[in-house]
Amino acid sequence: MTLSINTNIAATRASKYLAANHQNLQKSLDRLSSGKRITSSSDDAGGLAVSMKLEHSINGLEGASKNISNAISLLQVQDGILDSAGQIITRMGELKSMHSDVTKSNTDKDAYNGEYQDLVNQLNSMKNSKFNGIRIFASIVADKTLTVDVNGTNIGITQQGFEKEINSVVASSLVRTATTTMSLGDNTAANFTSALERIADMRAANGGQVKRLEYALADVSTQITNLTAANGRIMDVDIAEESAALAKHQILVQASASMVAQANSANNVALQLLQ
Repeated sequence: MTLSINTNIAATRASKYLAANHQNLQKSLDRLSSGKRITSSSDDAGGLAVSMKLEHSINGLEGASKNISNAISLLQVQDGILDSAGQIITRMGELKSMHSDVTKSNTDKDAYNGEYQDLVNQLNSMKNSKFNGIRIFASIVADKTLTVDVNGTNIGITQQGFEKEINSVVASSLVRTATTTMSLGDNTAANFTSALERIADMRAANGGQVKRLEYALADVSTQITNLTAANGRIMDVDIAEESAALAKHQILVQASASMVAQANSANNVALQLLQ
């Protein structure tokens, strides 16, 4: 091999290896500091594309999970109001029974009627209840369906026709404006029993919808978990493996830097020959 001053092949090769080893060292540092195996598209173009799609799906499912949870909360509030309405109608039945007692004076009956009117007014206020500005019960007499977006699939929940259901079984409407004068004599004990049955039917329908949403929420949560795990297998760095790679690259960088220095000093022999 000739001895040349202008061209130092050994130093050129050592510099190339030093640059490559330094690049690999920097890549290991990036991965360990970020916790990601793919820090740029050039690391794994196909894997990055799949990961972006998975993250999009995960974000959509997380939004669906929030939608379902909010719908469940609305139905739970609805059920609480229906429970209170059932207790009110039960109390109305008790008042009706006491009002019909022949031993009661007119003053007693007026007292029962007074409480009855207060309960009617309370039922009337319940029909206008809202959840975050949304009416819990249908503003018109018929039931109305609200849709819950579950990642592109719609699930219906019902705004119960509170007023329609209760009033449909009584001789005199229980749910009416607060200014209307009510009397226990307008309805029979059987009317209150029938009204309570309608409340029970509405609560049963509410419970069925809540259960469906709970199953939907569980399904969405499972999908989020599985997709997150799949995305992690693509994107997350193996700390043990990358730590070993980091140690190797550090040694190679130091060794290649030392060899560059050795190669650069090798041409000093040529100077000795010229002396």
